[in-house]
Amino acid sequence: MLYSSVNEVRKVNATGSEGWVEIGRVSRLHGVDGALLVQLYGDDPENLLQVEGVRLAGKRGVIPFKVLRRERAGTPRGDPALVRLWLAGLDSRSRGELWRGAALSIPETALQPLPQGEFYWRELLGLRCRRMDGEPLGVVEEIWPTDTNDVLVIRDGVRTHLIPALRRVLVRVDRAAGEIQLDWPATPPEEE
Repeated sequence: MLYSSVNEVRKVNATGSEGWVEIGRVSRLHGVDGALLVQLYGDDPENLLQVEGVRLAGKRGVIPFKVLRRERAGTPRGDPALVRLWLAGLDSRSRGELWRGAALSIPETALQPLPQGEFYWRELLGLRCRRMDGEPLGVVEEIWPTDTNDVLVIRDGVRTHLIPALRRVLVRVDRAAGEIQLDWPATPPEEE
């Protein structure tokens, strides 16, 4: 999958969080020893399974934690997007409960490199989009995950285009030029 939720991470904009990316949320606790069950935004847990430290952003603020232990925690359906984390200082269920729903971030430098032709969502956000004939469509403002493929939400100030993020549609991504070339039908004229 060229442009998929497998690679979803979000840039963190909180004060003091420069250089961190949000990759998931604490969905619930696991057991009585403070272990957190983290639901990742994407399908690949490798970014989280390799880090030594994380940041949690919740009602208590944005706090860094040392990772003591981590393991995959897939579901019976085979969902790989769950990871169990044990963090320094969260050694009881009551302490862990304080972080339920918190956003989890890792250092941007810890992101695993992707194969050529694949991009993290955050790398596509803000890029200008043009059809093959040069017609501008707008800027990628959001990406929506769906069961079949992700959808680029492209806005030009007047219109919103929902375009599937498929290899055959996203012909060329040129991050240096800040542009995506799309093989997409012409925009129909507006009805009066």
